[in-house]
Amino acid sequence: MSVNIKNLDALRSNFSKAPALTLKYLASATKAAIFEVEKQAIDSNFQFKTPRIKRTGMLSLSFAHGRRFERNGLRASIGPTVHYAPSVYFGTRSIRPNYYMDRIARAAEPNVDTHFEKAADLIVAALANT
Repeated sequence: MSVNIKNLDALRSNFSKAPALTLKYLASATKAAIFEVEKQAIDSNFQFKTPRIKRTGMLSLSFAHGRRFERNGLRASIGPTVHYAPSVYFGTRSIRPNYYMDRIARAAEPNVDTHFEKAADLIVAALANT
């Protein structure tokens, strides 16, 4: 019995490129995910608990300065950079905690998932492409 696989050489070539292709698409999804979180921090989903008169907008705007990407693109982080951000999040003796990062992450999660699902689809399509 003999089995012939069409385009076997092309398939082997594509699999040899798999690490680079995977890195490319996952790094792109990681970057997009960070920007989704930033978008949620700036949008109305932030759900402030601080009275409007005390808000300056600096906390949400500081997320743009809190983006960090590792060289390989597979790890990234984002968070506010204003000095009082931990006090708002964890609270103080006179201020109740405001767990805004949790709400931002939950709001961004569906779009973040979509970016990684698209990356997986692109990886499979690129490997299957002959």
